[in-house]
Amino acid sequence: MTDETTEKSRSTLMDMVVRGKDYRHTHEFEMFGETVEVVLRPLVDAEFLPITALMQELLNIDEEEAVEQIREAKEDAEAEGGEGAPIDVSQFDEDFVKLMQKAAKLGVDGESMGHSQEEVDWMVDNMVGGYSVELGGEVLDLAGNIRDAERFRRNGFRDR
Repeated sequence: MTDETTEKSRSTLMDMVVRGKDYRHTHEFEMFGETVEVVLRPLVDAEFLPITALMQELLNIDEEEAVEQIREAKEDAEAEGGEGAPIDVSQFDEDFVKLMQKAAKLGVDGESMGHSQEEVDWMVDNMVGGYSVELGGEVLDLAGNIRDAERFRRNGFRDR
């Protein structure tokens, strides 16, 4: 990791520490050749823990493994179809897909983008090409980053 990347990571971590559940992240991705931006929010424990418990119970994986599986699927899709290529959701278990879609619905902050929760739910339900699974993975990744921020808050600046 370069010094610039390390400093950016610490800056983001500090932002997460200060804002906690109010932290927002604008995620940019390509969908059908167009650049799309969504605002993601961290899941609170009441949202996050049931998803991770079901992943553990049904699939025997944690959120980090889920995020890694999605990243690998994205890399494979882009190696085959070029940048922005959609992932093949057929390689995932149906329960996995449903849990990622639930994470996406909960983690996309529609209000910040001028949409109601019902509109967010409708958009996620109607996405094709695995984009809802990708968004769910981004939400879980953000949740993992928030947990890192909480550890950072407890440990202070010892690593600086």
